[in-house]
Order: sequence, then structure tokens, then C-alpha cells
Amino acid sequence: MVVNTLEEAVEQLKRDPGQPVRTRVGDLTIEMRAIPEDREKRTAADVFRDIGPWEGESTEEILALLSEARERSGQRQVPDL
Repeated sequence: MVVNTLEEAVEQLKRDPGQPVRTRVGDLTIEMRAIPEDREKRTAADVFRDIGPWEGESTEEILALLSEARERSGQRQVPDL
């Protein structure tokens, strides 16, 4: 969504924080988006815990699982990390 002022952009984000908002300031186009407070505090471990059964897996095991999934999907190989 494009609005005319920064104030309107903030108000639009308050109404619908899930959608980014664009506005013009001089020669610049600025895109603003809201970030949930807890997102800044979350770690990669939190994300993997939310995903599920990967908690406790080693890095090598996770990379192998991702590589196998990519092979099954016909995508390119995961490079050695």
C-alpha cells in the first residue's frame, strides 16, 4: 500500500501490521513494516523448537535431512558448509 505521509504509514501499520506500507519522502521511496516484539528476542533454537522434532539433532544430521529433502524435490544440492 502507498500512502502520502510517514504519519499515514504508521497509522496504516497500526491498522494492519502484517502488510508493509510505502511512502515517498522527497526523492526516496520508503517501505515500512511492523516487526512483532517477540521476533527480535527469538533465537534460531526457538525457531527450530517451534518447528518440532529437530530439537536435539546435530548440525550434521540437520544438514543431511535438508540435503535429502532437496534431492527428493529435484532441486540443486546443498553445498558443503
